[in-house]
Amino acid sequence: MIQIFFMRKNTFTIICVLFVCIKLVGQVSPSDTVIDNRTGLKYPTVNINGTIWMAKNMDIGVMVQNTNQINNKIIEKTCYDNDSANCKIYGGLYTYDEAMKYDSLSGQGICPDCWHVATKEDWEELYKLSENQDLMQQLKVGKNNIPSWDGNNSTGFSALPGGLAYDNVFGRKGDWATFWTSSSAGKNYAWSIEMDNYYPILSGNSHLIISNVYLKRNAFSVRCVKNKVVKK
Repeated sequence: MIQIFFMRKNTFTIICVLFVCIKLVGQVSPSDTVIDNRTGLKYPTVNINGTIWMAKNMDIGVMVQNTNQINNKIIEKTCYDNDSANCKIYGGLYTYDEAMKYDSLSGQGICPDCWHVATKEDWEELYKLSENQDLMQQLKVGKNNIPSWDGNNSTGFSALPGGLAYDNVFGRKGDWATFWTSSSAGKNYAWSIEMDNYYPILSGNSHLIISNVYLKRNAFSVRCVKNKVVKK
């Protein structure tokens, strides 16, 4: 069994583990299905306290082997185990630079027009708007879903344990959901989200991990958030 192989900093002093026993408050309701005109794929959405999230991981781009994504003006994706069927289920896996289309300042990245790659602040807002129950349980699909996980998905967010990749190594499908945020943390690192059911200390999933310990060359999932209209 492969154990630790994904590239991260050799210090964990920056990692932020949010020990949460929380319940989302305010509006949690389904929203319209969004069609990505570039692919024709449909993405369900969910409105959580006025922020509209896609309830499905992004799946766009030309499939490449391993994480051989390059800046060639073409969106490229990695499918877990180099199997295109996994992209249809879990969405694509993207290096940070590919997810942001090599422009971390734009925010949109690989998301459709009027949407952006979820920021660190978008994820933190979920935490701020919650109380008394396990956030991770509410974000993750349950045992009756296909594929299954150990949540209750009361938010409709529908997080799946799609795993991750680095170079030619894949791992943690069935145990981890990892997402890039659009928030860079310097030249080589960026902020990411981890939902974990692999390490015993994190099982039970009352912890939402927001950290900047992973190299941008790792390939994670991507969730999009709808741009809010700024009232003048």
